[in-house]
Amino acid sequence: MNQIVNRVFALFLMISLCLSLLFVQEKHTNLVCKDIAVSIKAYPGQSLITVQEVLDLLQTTHPIALQKTRLKKIDTYAIQDQLKRHPLIKNVLVYKTWNGVLTVSLETKYFIARTIGLMESNDRDAYIDEKGALIAPKGLPCLRLLVIAGKNIITKKRKLAHKGLLELLHYMHRDPFWRRQITSLQVKDNGKIILGSQIGGHQIEFGKAETIEEKFQKLRLFYSQVIPYKGWNAYHRVNLEFKHQLICQ
Repeated sequence: MNQIVNRVFALFLMISLCLSLLFVQEKHTNLVCKDIAVSIKAYPGQSLITVQEVLDLLQTTHPIALQKTRLKKIDTYAIQDQLKRHPLIKNVLVYKTWNGVLTVSLETKYFIARTIGLMESNDRDAYIDEKGALIAPKGLPCLRLLVIAGKNIITKKRKLAHKGLLELLHYMHRDPFWRRQITSLQVKDNGKIILGSQIGGHQIEFGKAETIEEKFQKLRLFYSQVIPYKGWNAYHRVNLEFKHQLICQ
């Protein structure tokens, strides 16, 4: 008797589950897009794209009006591919919710430096993003970034030519002190690098973009051990190029 009751109860649960799934599927089929929610993760101090700009981009490039459209007709993968092609967007995820909201969650790129006069186009200046790609600053906010100058450091694909140089830029960008103190970077014809300082006016002869951490350890020693005793204007040149040597003149 108990077995019969259990089987009837199990059959009842199965029928109820099937009916619930059919109801949910029917409801989802008729569900329309009530709203578009956009969330943007941006690097601090670099608001490169706004929520309204994302909404305008969706409405101008999508073949149908998204709001008041059935969710099943909205191709979230196509929207993702479209947004990924934007030069300022690094990652994007587009999905639908059961309450009728189309959600767009994206992360923007961030810039670590800027160039002056390195490009051959009309936009001779550019920002350098985290991967070393150059992006024209047209329409973007003015950002206070390290300025790079030099020859033969940009490829035809508008990227930094040297991996070591990109590593050096990241190293300085990660450290709040170096971001404030180092204001310019010049690459000479022989590949050696000269850094310009914000306070003190001295030039820092870095050598090539090698043994980066070791050289900055020596430079930090200069600021923590030498400057307090000699003063900011005591030296006009600091050389980090040679191993185990710190030359101040």
